[in-house]
Amino acid sequence: MSRRRSQPTSWIHRWSRPLIGAIALLGAVNTGYITFTRLFGSETVCPAGGSCEKVLGSSYAYIGAIPLSVFGLLAYLAVAAFALVPLLINPDRNKQQRTQVESTTWFLLFVSTTAMLIFSGYLMYIMASKFIAVYGATGVCYYCIASAVLPPACCADADWPRLG
Repeated sequence: MSRRRSQPTSWIHRWSRPLIGAIALLGAVNTGYITFTRLFGSETVCPAGGSCEKVLGSSYAYIGAIPLSVFGLLAYLAVAAFALVPLLINPDRNKQQRTQVESTTWFLLFVSTTAMLIFSGYLMYIMASKFIAVYGATGVCYYCIASAVLPPACCADADWPRLG
């Protein structure tokens, strides 16, 4: 039987779940705003004078009649739940349950953030090749860039060695 030596944990390991949860909630606010504007027919106010409507109103931003931002919102809310729910379990009273939930949710965090990272990369390719290449700087969607930057931030904060 092998035993792991107790090593002092760094601050990133101690705070990885709250950080991932906070980043995911920022992503949920971002995609929630886009979803709200898409579903209720308002125009998205783009920061820095950009033209987000070209990207967000295109056929690439929808699956049928459903905006992609709905799926992004659901994904960010799931990541926030995976990161934060184990923190609600008292480790002094329910150590075994907390350990089990942490183990399961680390795996779910890995899978979900990896999938988000890959899909965000694909969407950035679409924005660069179909919008920025054609319209230049006015083809940039800053909300899309923010949504694409947040999944790698979640991955970077994770304590992946605990997966094994």
